[in-house]
Amino acid sequence: MTSSLRNGFERLLVRVLRLLVHPGLAALAMMRRLPFGSWELRCALDLHPRPHYAYGVQQAAELARRLGVDRISVIEFGVAGGNGLVELSRLARGATAATGVRIDVYGCDRGAGLPTPVDYRDLPYIWREGDFSMDLDALRARLPDAKLVMGDIEDTADGFAERERPAPIGFVSIDVDFYSSAAASLRVFRGDHRFFLPRVFCYLDDTVGDDDQILHNDRVGELAAVREFNEANPVMTLAPIHGLRHKRAVPAPWNDNIYALHRFEHPDYGRYVGRAESETELPLHAGKP
Repeated sequence: MTSSLRNGFERLLVRVLRLLVHPGLAALAMMRRLPFGSWELRCALDLHPRPHYAYGVQQAAELARRLGVDRISVIEFGVAGGNGLVELSRLARGATAATGVRIDVYGCDRGAGLPTPVDYRDLPYIWREGDFSMDLDALRARLPDAKLVMGDIEDTADGFAERERPAPIGFVSIDVDFYSSAAASLRVFRGDHRFFLPRVFCYLDDTVGDDDQILHNDRVGELAAVREFNEANPVMTLAPIHGLRHKRAVPAPWNDNIYALHRFEHPDYGRYVGRAESETELPLHAGKP
């Protein structure tokens, strides 16, 4: 057996054993291919292609609905090939149909792939300059309802709110790999409170490695950018949603990548958003009876 055939067989064996150990994964994989259930149920069961985006968009729209905000924005930093932004736009349409909250979608990217690493904090042992470049013309043709903001993130994130004047931002995905790019992306939160929901749901892609040789810690990469952001902003904090996987019907690795930006001085931070007594809750969360 050649090495390529052996490697292919071993990968297949790993997948089969994973399904045997977790038989529910096969059922979910089948359900993802079927037009099964409401938009909310598909979010709860991780049936959308990017369940982490579905969660962020859904929760942002729901927070806006409870606050009486009729329009919000969602942003992806690090667009690359654009599949994530296309899915974000699709999810935004679904959330609007489900909640009545209109959602504007923005994608920010430099277009030329990753820049030159600044130093060891950019983890050059994982990523290289030029990785994740973009075919801008092809992507524009796939994005009729999203706005691309092109340029170095150091330029586009800082002052984003004042330039674009978006509806309140409710969800942000940061998938820029480098420490330096993540630190620049977090500058988007410097804007005035009126451009944000009081709590902004965030997905930080590069905080959990998908390879045993990718070793994240809070002195390098996105985690270092988060630590420094929190140290520099005493009236805001970007923190993981602790225990999220225990609240989900289908616990998944992406649960550990979800954070929330708390804007403590936002005028609506202390505003009650619990469910009204007239509302009933479907048992979609594993942590509730």
